[in-house]
Amino acid sequence: MIRVHQVKTTSSEPAQIKAALLRKLNMPLEDLIDWHIYRRSVDARKHTVTFSYTIDAKVHHEKKYLKNKDVIRKPNENYHFSPAGTIELANRPVVIGFGPAGMFAALVLSQEGYRPLIIERGSSLRKRQQDVDRFWKEGILDPESNVQFGEGGAGAFSDGKLTSRTKDVLLRKVLEELVHYGADPDILIDAYPHIGSDAFVSIIENMREDMKKMGAEFLFDTRLEDVVVEKDDLKTLIANQKEMDCQACILAIGHSAADTVHMLHERGMELIAKPFPIGVRIEHTQDFINEAMLGEFKNDPRLVPARYTLTTIASNGKGVYTFCMCPGGYVIPSAAQSGQLVVNGMSYADRAGTNANSALLVQCGPSDYGNELFSGENFVQDLEKKAYHMTTGFKVPVQLAADYLNNTVSTKLNGVTPSYALGYEFADLNDLFPPAINKALHEALIDFEKKVPGFVSSGSVLSAVESRSNPTVRMVRDKETRMSSIRGLYPCGEGSGYAGGIVTSAIDGIKSAHALMNTFKKGVY
Repeated sequence: MIRVHQVKTTSSEPAQIKAALLRKLNMPLEDLIDWHIYRRSVDARKHTVTFSYTIDAKVHHEKKYLKNKDVIRKPNENYHFSPAGTIELANRPVVIGFGPAGMFAALVLSQEGYRPLIIERGSSLRKRQQDVDRFWKEGILDPESNVQFGEGGAGAFSDGKLTSRTKDVLLRKVLEELVHYGADPDILIDAYPHIGSDAFVSIIENMREDMKKMGAEFLFDTRLEDVVVEKDDLKTLIANQKEMDCQACILAIGHSAADTVHMLHERGMELIAKPFPIGVRIEHTQDFINEAMLGEFKNDPRLVPARYTLTTIASNGKGVYTFCMCPGGYVIPSAAQSGQLVVNGMSYADRAGTNANSALLVQCGPSDYGNELFSGENFVQDLEKKAYHMTTGFKVPVQLAADYLNNTVSTKLNGVTPSYALGYEFADLNDLFPPAINKALHEALIDFEKKVPGFVSSGSVLSAVESRSNPTVRMVRDKETRMSSIRGLYPCGEGSGYAGGIVTSAIDGIKSAHALMNTFKKGVY
């Protein structure tokens, strides 16, 4: 079978795709035995629409067509893994955290019969949803069960976007497992696959229940409080004041568990500071984005709701970019600590919200916050506290983008109503950020207005502060064993500093589980 890239057509009809494939290969119909779509994308730049497909095809005279441009032999993407560990486990492996990294690490451990114990400081999804709903409606925050902590991790409340630049062969494994547990099969072929925060719930629950059948055990509302380390080897975990012996533990805690990170550092885990982005959420009406991106195709059901990606370099050298763009989505309250204000974005599966939103982020480095290990963390927390105190309660400080550029506090909206559930108050976000970050954001907005007329002038609204897209430290791990400086402890996912987003975190979790199983073999426990 062959794989054919860049099969382009102006139609999404199967007959037209087939005809484009035959033209691409200069192939007579009788040589085509069978075909199916492997990947599809759409290019609506310059207000013209072109569909681009990658096609897997079974053909006669395969060697002949492999000589064509954009044609390769279909690679073997079937998942296969055989554990090679030799050290027998005296007790079951533990997975700390049940976000995307922990979910997929626990899944492959379960599939290989390792019967992992999963510890999650937050609540199971149904209870967690109740806690989050109470926060969004009443402003009552549970610091242990919220948008950051709980079954599904932060990814459960961040749109369910599965986009990734990774070419890793495990990407297919991740997508196929999600489909197996209930995701729309279209995620296997869409260039911008998306589940939706609401649709993610049943997928996560189905996965959890299947793991239980394979022997996994779950402890929710259980926080890792301490570890016992002897001669750099992990010996014991302490969670909810209970001790449990542990030789092998996958650490998938996400990037908001600062207390756990500090504890591990005190117990000998090597950490290094890393750059990270900080910024705001920007909201437009989805109708504006549809028209700005698609022009005369703004009502085409195949293309809406439209999305965008923008990047620039400010004159002070700072990179500025949009991230986690949520078509038909909502800016959501995402705090995990009292007295700190955090925003994020999400969409439901139908992407039917009135507004579109995106993070607008500035890359930060030591010149912004200092050179100590936890200087970045302190910088982020100070911004979150400052944002909280710019309003009352957990209302979000907002400013029209045009007023932000003019250093003027907004007095009224101009066509875009903030979607943030707990309400908003006008503030001058120039007072929130240091001058270097304001300078970069100002220049980026001016540049993006040139690239997308109306990006600022259409009444777009900024909300602050978007501060949890990346951790501020990286947990150092060995390249081959993937263990931290505490042997037997495997950091992975976003919180480790090696991944970002649902897909790359899931892949990182799988690789850490593989590493564990290539060191340790199943014991009798």
